Amino acid sequence: MSSFSHIFDSGEQARQKGHFRNLIMLARIDGNVSFAENQLLKKIATKLSLTEEQVTEICENPDDYPFIPPVTREERYERFIQLIQLLGIDGNMDNNETKLVRRLGVELGFTPERIDEKFPIILEHLRKGMDREEVLRIVI
Repeated sequence: MSSFSHIFDSGEQARQKGHFRNLIMLARIDGNVSFAENQLLKKIATKLSLTEEQVTEICENPDDYPFIPPVTREERYERFIQLIQLLGIDGNMDNNETKLVRRLGVELGFTPERIDEKFPIILEHLRKGMDREEVLRIVI
């Protein structure tokens, strides 16, 4: 049964939960959430100040948490980088995952051309072991 506590979330809390929902959708799209994906999701949940109870609620009722795009350009890039990081963390990037990241990139406010430009750059730097903050400085 779905909890209604999210109805009273602030705008920022709702954005955080909606973003985490998108990450959950991405992790689940191939039918398997790998250990590496799960570890990254836990790390991101902590960064987003989400409790274990909130994470469980989002996982069990993802449709209750709509995506709300961030306001700032930096936040939009941060979210896009997190999506790409999750996409590549398990070493398997299937077509459905890539399509979802591109669609979510558009929902974040990026044009398809900007996504085509930034996606490979972000992925390359993440694969080299750079952290999100370093990648953010490069792509902004």
